[in-house]
This record gives sequence, C-alpha cells and structure tokens, in this order.
Amino acid sequence: MDERIKKLFNDLEQYIQENWAAPENESLSESPTKTDQSPSWAEDQDSMDIYSKSGAVFSESNSSLSLEDLIGEAGETFHEVLFRKISQSGMTDVEVYKRANMDRKLFSKIRSNPAYHPRKDTILALAIALKLNIEETQDLLSRAEYALSPSSKSDVIIRYFIEHKEYDIHLINIALDDHGLPILE
Repeated sequence: MDERIKKLFNDLEQYIQENWAAPENESLSESPTKTDQSPSWAEDQDSMDIYSKSGAVFSESNSSLSLEDLIGEAGETFHEVLFRKISQSGMTDVEVYKRANMDRKLFSKIRSNPAYHPRKDTILALAIALKLNIEETQDLLSRAEYALSPSSKSDVIIRYFIEHKEYDIHLINIALDDHGLPILE
C-alpha cells in the first residue's frame, strides 16, 4: 500500500475515534475517546433549526402556515436533485453508475421511476460518484428520508472520505470491509 493511502487509513482510525458515537458495549481502541464532546459535525446539527425533508427551515415565522402551504414548500424531490446534480457534473449516466459501482439495471430503475426509493448505501454511492461535498450529500440523503448518523460506524467512515475529498469507492469499500462493515454496492 502506498504511503498516501497508509496515512489516509491511519487518519481514518483517529477520525473514527473522535467522531463515532460507539455503543457502550463496543470498544474503539486503547486510545482515549472524546466523551465530553459531541462530534464536530453533530454540533452543526444541534445549532440549526428543524429542517423539513426539503431543507426548508421551520421557524416561528412560518408556524402559522397550513399543512397545504407547508407541503407546497417541499422543494425538489430526491429524483430531481439527483439528476440535476448529474447534469451539473458533466458526467454521463454511464460514468456515474460505473463510478458508483452500480448495476446498470438499478440505475435505470432510479432514472425511469421518479417514485423509486433507493437504499441509503445506493444514495451514498451516487453521492461519492458525483463527488458531492458533505452538505450536498446530506441534502441528497434527506430528500430520500435518510441521514448520516454519528452512531453508525459506516456513516462516520464514509463521512471521513467525503470530507477529505477521497471519492474512490473502491478505497472506501476497503476501509468499510477492514472494519467488518458492509460495502457500498
């Protein structure tokens, strides 16, 4: 393994220790963990207002809106955002699904059925293929009713790679597999 990848994986271990809200019965390692602090990315969530699935902020100023008004503010769907991002990327559909390590049939199902609800790992693979930053990834996930969780070791590992702009899905899958976690397919 080359030195850059070794350093990346060593940094990943430290990142996991600092950011993974491990279950009480699971040990991270001999190194001390941050028990008196929330992960830095969880603090961002704590300081924000409550968001709708579309990312629209619910505040006191719009709390008097009717249900119909709130539904009308829903914004773009997962399908609309995904294919807008693909268009903006300049990549073809083939390039995207190959970079996502995805089967053509699955991508075709997502493309042809706007109501199709893919699994979280599928959306993460697409976000990685499109080289989305962490905010764009979270937005895409939220539009499909998912989120990155500090209590999921897989999510912490994937977040690390996105934050470090390492979008090689095979490298991410190696890291996931090294930790005994399911890979992105």
